[in-house]
Amino acid sequence: MKVLNKRLRDMCLVSLLLVPAGAYATNGYFLIGYGAKSRGMGGVGVAYAQDGLAAASNPAGMAFVDINAMRVDVGGELFNPPRSVRQDSAALEAGFPGSNTGVNHDSGANLFLIPNMGMIYKFNRQMYIGMAAVGAGLGTRYHQDVPGKPGCLNGSTTANGNPDNGVGSTFFNFNCNADSYNVGVQLMQMQMLPSIAYKVNKNHSVGASLAFAVQTFRAFGLGAFQDLGFAPSTEDVSGRGNDWSYGAGARVGWAGKFFDERLTLGANYASRVYMTRFDKYKNLFAEQGSFDIPEHFALGTAIKLTDKLTLAADTQHIRFSSVRSVGNTGPSVTDPGDLNVNGSCAGIADDVDPDNCKLGGDDGMGFGWQDQWVYKVGVNYDYNSHWSFRAGYNYGKSPIPDDQVLFNMLAPATVEHHATIGFSYRPSNNIEWSVNGMHAFENTIKGPSAFGPTGDENIDQNVDSTAISMRQWALGVSFAFKM
Repeated sequence: MKVLNKRLRDMCLVSLLLVPAGAYATNGYFLIGYGAKSRGMGGVGVAYAQDGLAAASNPAGMAFVDINAMRVDVGGELFNPPRSVRQDSAALEAGFPGSNTGVNHDSGANLFLIPNMGMIYKFNRQMYIGMAAVGAGLGTRYHQDVPGKPGCLNGSTTANGNPDNGVGSTFFNFNCNADSYNVGVQLMQMQMLPSIAYKVNKNHSVGASLAFAVQTFRAFGLGAFQDLGFAPSTEDVSGRGNDWSYGAGARVGWAGKFFDERLTLGANYASRVYMTRFDKYKNLFAEQGSFDIPEHFALGTAIKLTDKLTLAADTQHIRFSSVRSVGNTGPSVTDPGDLNVNGSCAGIADDVDPDNCKLGGDDGMGFGWQDQWVYKVGVNYDYNSHWSFRAGYNYGKSPIPDDQVLFNMLAPATVEHHATIGFSYRPSNNIEWSVNGMHAFENTIKGPSAFGPTGDENIDQNVDSTAISMRQWALGVSFAFKM
């Protein structure tokens, strides 16, 4: 098992190094689509396979990609996702960030490089094999110095050498008990998808993928979670550096053409990817550090309106709530000490083991994410044999409820509306360049918090005291070689 883990880690390490945390968080923490062509059309791809990353959307689609023998796609995308958080002990005014009181910060590190790569090989007239590498992730980094208390950390002293035990809280530096001047998390996931597609006949194909996954995570600045009553201890919660986990799952898909190949339908199912635990953070994530990748399924359609114009649409459902570390709710907004909020903890009397309901327990607190429905639509226009142009739109309601803003300051997946454009240029039959652009419109989620920026005695749980916000820009270029 150790040898397998090492090989899997080596395969994905280079890609992960190119994908800093925080680079994602679009449809939840998944990308809206895979490859420059798909991303230029709002992320569609279940019924409209176009390049070497087709298996990432639907392995059956590989059989309908236009190739003679093989196609390889390699590209990268510059990604800019500014994130902001506002924390105030008074009601937030309309708009963001609001008044000049309280705490208002922008997350650091806002420019990232996202790689993409995939290939398809035509084994014979009926069988196609391929590989796609897809990523996901989220992350933030904020300063949490307490105003007027320089050096306010666990065990720190003031400028005159006296212990600094004054009340204060910026982000999670509650009563100066944090372990770092910065607070945040970094999660990176990479899945390698060796895939196969089989053409049942001219118009129908089925496909399957194995999903080998590796992910890395670290958290910092959460040392006050025990003092807040969220964690059973200060160990294995924060500041343990990077930890790694590994896992596997499977995907299956179908694609079929109808009405003289004018209409294409597709379906794809991706199972839950079962991951090993983050042992260094076993008191942070539910089920002793478990953080599986949730299952999801999608249906797609593509209509060839003319010989040059194609309209495609996908509907996807992501089951974030099925992963307890993501779907379990966070602290009660009315009583931070009330742990009976998740699973078997809900409504249970005092005879329940409280550690089971804290972070790291089987019913431990999480981010409170709900399942997400995602809707994608895109259009492709083949101007001539050299040029193609595309545009798209992607919508997915944020999985973060209003009463779960507190923990989601660390993972502000708030964006919902995405507009995309793209084009391809083919200087020859073997070479293709593709460019895509994306803008996710700013969205703010406001909600009550378990405590305020100056200590929990100053918070009014009846007002929206915390707000998180994000917007995104992206520009990508991809190169394809066909033979």
